[in-house]
Amino acid sequence: MRHNPLVNWLAQLLLGLGLAGISLQVGLIFGRGWWQVAAGCAVVGLVGLAIAARAEWIERRRRLVERSRATLALPTQWSVKFDKRLGGWTAPLAVIRDDGMRFVVDIQGFKSATWSPAPGKESSVPQLVNERGRPLWPDPLSPLSKGALAASAAPVLWLPRVAESGTYRHRDTPLMVVTGSPRDLKLALQSARRVTANATSPRDSEQQET
Repeated sequence: MRHNPLVNWLAQLLLGLGLAGISLQVGLIFGRGWWQVAAGCAVVGLVGLAIAARAEWIERRRRLVERSRATLALPTQWSVKFDKRLGGWTAPLAVIRDDGMRFVVDIQGFKSATWSPAPGKESSVPQLVNERGRPLWPDPLSPLSKGALAASAAPVLWLPRVAESGTYRHRDTPLMVVTGSPRDLKLALQSARRVTANATSPRDSEQQET
């Protein structure tokens, strides 16, 4: 039986807030003079808040994915699948173009992303960072790259919340980063080549405007 994501979100949100509220009440009533009780209530309260925060984060991402896919209009001759299972990861969007080129598209809500000149800790490939120079968290590249490899497809990271439209590549990775509207993603997939040579960095190299 497949559970409704909205029901799951509401259940986890109520569970987390309920644990936090109950632990607060117990701590106020029985915690005075009993530091063990107060400490236990604090731990349970933090766990409850963590459950509620995680549920809200997952639901926000789900809503973003649903809204983005609902406004996406790809050519009818393309094969498009939603929530494609690829190993242990689910791709929000899997596309096969009419010429046979495959894409695996992840949709994330980051408001900015650019290539860092420094490589990641576990890879020689430069990593994506936010406007403060910090690595994107949670890291979207590792599961996306593994999923694309499993599907023999080109990995695409779509950031619809970024105001500036563009298509960015880096010479050391096949990943394509697309920012902007559904139309920007459509144009990026249409113009993508099977072999990308001399790919560019988004800040200090050529940007492909759509």
